[in-house]
Amino acid sequence: MTTAVARTRFSIAGEASSRGPARSDASPPASTSRRPDFATTAAPSGGVAEPGEASFARPRLPASSRRALEILAVWTLIGLFIAAQRYLRGPSLQPRLALPLPESLAASLVTAYLWAGLTPLIMRVARRFRPRRGETASHVVVLLGAGIAAALLHLLATNVFWHIFDPRGSGGDFAAMFFATLAFGGAARLATYIGIVGVTWGIDDYRTYRQRELQASELERELVQTQLEALKLRLHPPFLFNTLATILPLIRTEPRAAARTVVQLGDILRLALHNDATGLVPLKTELEYIRLYLQIEQTRLQDRLEVRYAITPEVLNAAVPNLILLPLAESAIANGVTVRSGRAAIEIRAWAENDELRLEVREAATPSAEPAELPPETPIDDSFVRKTKLRLELLYPGRHLIGVSERSEYGHEVSITLPLEEAAVGSAAGASA
Repeated sequence: MTTAVARTRFSIAGEASSRGPARSDASPPASTSRRPDFATTAAPSGGVAEPGEASFARPRLPASSRRALEILAVWTLIGLFIAAQRYLRGPSLQPRLALPLPESLAASLVTAYLWAGLTPLIMRVARRFRPRRGETASHVVVLLGAGIAAALLHLLATNVFWHIFDPRGSGGDFAAMFFATLAFGGAARLATYIGIVGVTWGIDDYRTYRQRELQASELERELVQTQLEALKLRLHPPFLFNTLATILPLIRTEPRAAARTVVQLGDILRLALHNDATGLVPLKTELEYIRLYLQIEQTRLQDRLEVRYAITPEVLNAAVPNLILLPLAESAIANGVTVRSGRAAIEIRAWAENDELRLEVREAATPSAEPAELPPETPIDDSFVRKTKLRLELLYPGRHLIGVSERSEYGHEVSITLPLEEAAVGSAAGASA
């Protein structure tokens, strides 16, 4: 709304200016003559700020200015350190070169600030001519030549400065002073140049390492997300097809049961699509998913399926991956209930043990039923559990356990061990939305 009003005002002003100046005898409105001019600024929300609204955006220094200040600060610290070292160690180790504190400080800071002025150029040369495969010899020659030139330039600038601003007022022989300083400090200046080159390469290597680390982390995160989404897409087709096959005959024979099954299926699909693959939900929310699923299976299997729960109250708010128990319940039905001739039971257990969450889905024949003779050569279809294993490896690498018992006429079980963590408050709200 603000942007539309501002554009209308601007268009009216533009039309008025295009018509030419107003007649001289027409006096402008009082509000126009008294109204000051305001600069139009961008509002934080992206619209146009109203006149009189000030923009409080903090000005930011350009990158080049920030780098220059960083270089100046570093060389200031180096100059202060050298001045303190020269002042404290001079009288005992080099009595002839000992200087009072003000002169020692001035000499060290002048030397440091001259290097600060040369540092950007040296860093540019170091990056441009860094030795690479096939160009090592030529680049080393260029770097050595640049080092000699930088050392001589720094030496010359230092002598010119002190020749002009000599506090003792004695200029002396400039050439003699230059060569004496060259013999005394030329090697140190060349070593300083080599140090700047080395620090430049170290900074570049660290930045490259950090950039590659961030890129690898981003790629790994995207890979994990892609794998989880792919697993989520493959998670439910058997259950979905079985439910649709259950609904079809119920539409004619038991319309109420068919309608109830459709509602339950819709609840499960809504919850599955609402929560992302990496989301953690409270265990009580996960148990609600399983309750809906097993109710649908009870409708499909009629009186052949019995469901039991053994959940300790202290783990109801424990965090578990979204829909982590559904493949295990599918496995119990596909590998146990549907292959038995009589009644079977599925028991879901959850408890805490040694700061870990233990989850267990067990399938077995009911006590009143005869144990079914299962063909020993019929293996367990581990496709359901394999999906859960892949998911847990992505979500809890090295911090989970999953086990599958051998199938017998008395049933089989799948157990999961996860870190015992409290579910976030927002996860429960998001799961029930």
